Amino acid sequence: MRLRNYGNVYHDSTVSNTPEYKTGGIHPTYELLYLASGSFQLHWLGEQYEVSPSSLFILTPNTPHDLIIHSKNAVFWYIELTGVEEEPYLSKLQNILLWNRLQSGFDPHFTLSPLMQLCLNEISQMLDMNIHDQPYGEQLLLLNVQKILLLVRGTLELYGKDRSNSTVLLSGYSLSKEVIKTLASYMESTYKSKITLNDLTRISNFQATYLIKRFKEETGFTPIDYLLELRMEAAKTYLSTTEMPIQKVAEEAGYPNIHHFSGEFKRKTGLSPTNWRKQK
Repeated sequence: MRLRNYGNVYHDSTVSNTPEYKTGGIHPTYELLYLASGSFQLHWLGEQYEVSPSSLFILTPNTPHDLIIHSKNAVFWYIELTGVEEEPYLSKLQNILLWNRLQSGFDPHFTLSPLMQLCLNEISQMLDMNIHDQPYGEQLLLLNVQKILLLVRGTLELYGKDRSNSTVLLSGYSLSKEVIKTLASYMESTYKSKITLNDLTRISNFQATYLIKRFKEETGFTPIDYLLELRMEAAKTYLSTTEMPIQKVAEEAGYPNIHHFSGEFKRKTGLSPTNWRKQK
């Protein structure tokens, strides 16, 4: 796991002409978003969270989010991370959705543990110290982030033992359009990598048959057909706009070898890659 970007933000509305401030974006990585003080509203994956201070949200890669600040002053920090997808428990959308719902008062009895609050406060202090200028500063920051993620996992595992709680919080949760868009965006940004249906079921935490059904309803493709379409379109672009060798085109488009690529290309277009390039 590695840090990609991070920062502490102190919002002061006296320097802004608008009554409320809106920030957010979309990142290719996971993001931890800690709302330390102020009044916030978070929009993410089609859900709207009314947020109280001392709330920690986990945002998945390639998912747009908007943070609206209603108060005159507010403090929050963000940390973008690579490698979270290597943590099977925390890379599942269902688990992250459950955690984020817990942050916004869906269960009035839920609170962050004192140990979690201590780690969050430590990160806040470290970010105020220009941590990148300190000896081993970023490594120490990452250790605290790993502690946070371990506490998140432990909290969810403990909470999940009471099935009635988790069932209520996730009632009505299905593969919505926003979740399908998330999976599609994931494939769009990683199509060169080896991606299987098992990978997508692990990420979404839904069974393959249901995932295929919902994905096709929203996109017209099965997940794997969508991935293959991305690779084919990438290959066509390389063939028509570059002089890249066919072997290199196959590699850049995510095909395991040139023979597989040539066979798939001819099946789709009726032409070999070389002849298709000549015609274009």
